[in-house]
Amino acid sequence: MKKKKCAGILLSILMFISSGCTENHQEDTEIRKPVTISILAGQSTSDAGTEDMIEDAVTERFPQVELQWECVDWGEDFFDRMRARLSSGDVPDIIIGKAQDVEGFTNAGILSPVKIKDTDIFYEEAADTVKSGSVLYGLPYNAWYQGVLYNKDIFEKYDISVPQTKRDMEKTVQLLEEKGITPFAGHFMESWKIGNLFMQSMIGNIFMDSPDWGEKFRKGRVNFSDSEEIQNCFEDIAYIYDHSFSNALSLSQADSDRLFDEGIAAMYPGGCWSLQFANQSENQYNYGIFPYPDSEGNSRLIRETNMTFMKSAYTEHGELVDEIFQMLMDDKELLNEILEFTQTFSVRKDMQEISYTCISDEVQDYVKSDKIIEAAVGNSQIVWSFQINLAEKCQEWLKGRLSLEDVLEFADRNRMDSGNLE
Repeated sequence: MKKKKCAGILLSILMFISSGCTENHQEDTEIRKPVTISILAGQSTSDAGTEDMIEDAVTERFPQVELQWECVDWGEDFFDRMRARLSSGDVPDIIIGKAQDVEGFTNAGILSPVKIKDTDIFYEEAADTVKSGSVLYGLPYNAWYQGVLYNKDIFEKYDISVPQTKRDMEKTVQLLEEKGITPFAGHFMESWKIGNLFMQSMIGNIFMDSPDWGEKFRKGRVNFSDSEEIQNCFEDIAYIYDHSFSNALSLSQADSDRLFDEGIAAMYPGGCWSLQFANQSENQYNYGIFPYPDSEGNSRLIRETNMTFMKSAYTEHGELVDEIFQMLMDDKELLNEILEFTQTFSVRKDMQEISYTCISDEVQDYVKSDKIIEAAVGNSQIVWSFQINLAEKCQEWLKGRLSLEDVLEFADRNRMDSGNLE
């Protein structure tokens, strides 16, 4: 009897262990079951290639995950592609765009809250652009600065000081042209560039003093056609165009980057994305950055939170997406790699002082002097879809095919689109 009892106990133990192993095996199989995560990435000019870096890091940490990428140009194709995906019901699990996209996508019900361990890791301005109330709806990843890049070697050679006012800029341009140097490395073939320059000017001429100008515009309380400040914005674009390369309307960004890097032009209105090309070249010019000056000398450098990860409200893999987002924030090696590649800056508090570009010292001086303004100040008031349509009309104006009055009337006729992301 005793032997039979012991045998029964042993059999029960073996059955329990076997059952437990089977459950663990089933759980392990479930964990390792391949999962496809779809991504729609709206990429800015410096971002192409970051998808490979991200995929390598995700695959190493989550071997069961297969990332299915669709990369499109943020300025030209992103919103149309997003609409098409929504209409077909093929909504991506992850959306990569800009911080300024978060508000509109959240209001449209496209996004779910992002859940990471420490939401205080970001500097306040970056976090605010991706929040609805106190809830985080986007993961800000990097930022760049916009203003005027300049060749320090040329400025030092001719004893030129950084212009503080528009009058200073006019003197600088005149001196450079007398020396046979093209003042601005302008490129106007792509309408997004015109849109970018126009918003930079609007931030300096309008939104610094009237942060709700866009709302007033949609209510008919202000107009493009009778606004002196708007006229100043168009004058800024025309001035850059008139003192740029003679074929600026047929120059691409790559062309303009190259000419600036070769020292043929002294200044480059735009952003630090253009340093990506210069950083890869053999030329060893020293570059700096300053805000495009206003009449009073009160202009600020513009900071824009760029790559922003968003979680779709339609995803069936919400927890896994959050885990991927957490990994993206924890992996400092990946972050360093992307920052260096894109010539951008971290939005993490613990990494802001790390220099990655040749303009970092000057950027930090503007930050410490509180001479920074967020691009969201303007982009949240006048949405990009309106900006790019206006830029296309502005391009026609520069070509002489439309009058400025035509462009202004177009803006006023379509004022309700300036706040509509649908």
